[in-house]
Amino acid sequence: GGVSHQVLGFYGNDPVCLFKFFVSADDHQIIYSWSLLGTNFVCFGIISICYITVFGITSASSSSLSQGAAGDLVRNRNQRLQRKISIIILTDLLCWLPFIIISFLHTIGKIDASPWYALLSILVLPINSVINPLLYDEIIARCLCGLLRNASNIGRDFVGAIGTQIQNMALRHTEPPTPPNVAREPGHIVPPTPPD
Repeated sequence: GGVSHQVLGFYGNDPVCLFKFFVSADDHQIIYSWSLLGTNFVCFGIISICYITVFGITSASSSSLSQGAAGDLVRNRNQRLQRKISIIILTDLLCWLPFIIISFLHTIGKIDASPWYALLSILVLPINSVINPLLYDEIIARCLCGLLRNASNIGRDFVGAIGTQIQNMALRHTEPPTPPNVAREPGHIVPPTPPD
């Protein structure tokens, strides 16, 4: 008896269903893993350079615009574009750069990142994939802005309704009491009481 040991292959090395990025220097999968990480790093560099170029061009065009409504409209649009570009580059950077650095340190033997693999693969890497559609798609961005605006309107209306209820309650307690022997009817005028 006994349990036989079986090699699981490339995708079976880790319970996370991804290929191994964290490879040691003597691992036969090092070329494949580092070619993917290297390609990703080069693509990140090219994308960053392109976005920084767009950022510079929009900044230059904004500063050359004349004052006025049309110029303000274009400047606002350029600022939104620049903000979006900054967020795209930042999310890419925060997603992939730590992963590449940790992979490199694991490969050269400075750290053992194996226990972190599931956490990084499941939480850190997908952040970029989740955020990108929200950043690129104007329809989704408009829907999110609309939802936030509606939520703030609902909150404002709720607070306003509570304020009105509090005012009504305060008014009920501050109204002069009706004399016990005077019945109030529509159109009935209560004569003033003579001074003593």
